[in-house]
Amino acid sequence: MNHGLQLWAALPQAHEEVEPSFEHTAASAIPEVVEQGAQVRVLVGEAFGQRSPVKTLVQTVYLDIALPAGGRFELPALAPELAIYAVDADANVNGEAIPSHTMAVLPDGQGAVLTSDVAVRLMVIGGAPLDGPRYITWNFVSSRRERILEAGADWAAQRMGHVPGETEFIPLPGKPFGVREPDTGTTPV
Repeated sequence: MNHGLQLWAALPQAHEEVEPSFEHTAASAIPEVVEQGAQVRVLVGEAFGQRSPVKTLVQTVYLDIALPAGGRFELPALAPELAIYAVDADANVNGEAIPSHTMAVLPDGQGAVLTSDVAVRLMVIGGAPLDGPRYITWNFVSSRRERILEAGADWAAQRMGHVPGETEFIPLPGKPFGVREPDTGTTPV
């Protein structure tokens, strides 16, 4: 059985309308380090003297920590905002239990002490604060609600281009924000 985590990162408002792009980073290019007895992969950003080759437009941290049974890991404040996600087992963040499949958001500007009685995979996610509120629905993220609706319409009409070699089209699930299509079957009274 395979499991995966998908990370969505909102772009800074100044870069929201840049041309879409895709860049593959091979697993072998992701830096790994043993830190405090735990295997740490620096998926995005910089930590423990390692820097990921994944490009970002703002400070971003995304770590995969394999904490051994009975392990203790002192996570420094690597970014102004950080959260810990327990992937496959229960863990403790600053002595407070977090069940598997749960995210614990740390107080701004603080690190944490991570412990577990059993071996656990922990994801550390964080970075610089957003430069304003964001809306998200399905595969679309924007600082403007109207832009999300435009993107949904563009997707449904297949105006977003195609990935080379990909032939499957996945329809937009539902309507963004519950917006309904105009009722064209009746005449207003």
